[in-house]
Amino acid sequence: MAIAHVIILLVTGLGVGFAGGLLGLGVSNLPAYSVGYVNLLSWTLLAVTSVGMAQVGAITAHKLPAKQLRYIFIAVMFYMGLKMLGVFDWLGWPI
Repeated sequence: MAIAHVIILLVTGLGVGFAGGLLGLGVSNLPAYSVGYVNLLSWTLLAVTSVGMAQVGAITAHKLPAKQLRYIFIAVMFYMGLKMLGVFDWLGWPI
């Protein structure tokens, strides 16, 4: 069952990437190093840092107690929810 999830994720990601690249081929005023709507420089930097930080996150998650990790996750999700709702902008807080 897990391999099916990986295949679906891979096909979806590649499909979106190819669509973004093909749909934006004739568009002007795109940043440098762009193939359509896909910026290769940003993609490379994001991929490299994601691989490294995923390893750091896995090591940290195994070292922390489950209760502490749960509270950190709750705090991060709460912050992200408020950020997405625009609460901090509404209050004028630059976070």
